[in-house]
Amino acid sequence: MAIVFVKGGQCGKETVITARKSGQTTVALQFETPCEHIAELAEELRDVNPGSEMTLPMRDTAVYRAASEHCCRNSCIVPAATLKAVEVAAGLFAPEDACVNFLEDAL
Repeated sequence: MAIVFVKGGQCGKETVITARKSGQTTVALQFETPCEHIAELAEELRDVNPGSEMTLPMRDTAVYRAASEHCCRNSCIVPAATLKAVEVAAGLFAPEDACVNFLEDAL
């Protein structure tokens, strides 16, 4: 099982993604969020096949197809975090933190 905490950027919305292996080729997803867009995505994205999610082109994955319909902007990081949770829950990769930080002096 993998549990991922995502803190949105300027929107300020936080999401907890729980990914749990539920079958030989299935990972079940659960989202806890105040974001109405991610809540809609969660309704559509209850189970995914990690094998296809990790091998298909990004635009063809169930996660990004659902995100393209429900996320309010292309830069939302919840879809990427969802795929990270899926790969860990499926045992494909070890859990490793990832982040995006803006450097003040670089702007």
